[in-house]
Amino acid sequence: MKAASFYKPDPKLLGTMAKEFRRLRKAKGLTIEQFAEICDLHSKYIQTIERGTRNISLSVFVQIAEALQISPNVLLKRILNQK
Repeated sequence: MKAASFYKPDPKLLGTMAKEFRRLRKAKGLTIEQFAEICDLHSKYIQTIERGTRNISLSVFVQIAEALQISPNVLLKRILNQK
C-alpha cells in the first residue's frame, strides 16, 4: 500500500459509509442533532460525516456504532460489503 493512500481516503468508501450511517440514523428516527447528542459529537461534524467529506478516526467510528446500537465490526462488514 502506498503511503499516500493513508492520507487520501477512498471517496467511494467514505460515500458508502456516509449512506449507511445516515440510513441507520434515520431508521432509528433520529435527527442529526439528536444523533450528535447521543454520539457526544457536534452536529456539524455529523453532517460532514454523512456527506462523505470527513475521514473519521477509529474511535469516532466506534462512538457512532455504539450510538446506533450496532457492533463496530458488524457495521464495518456492512459498509465494506456495499462498497
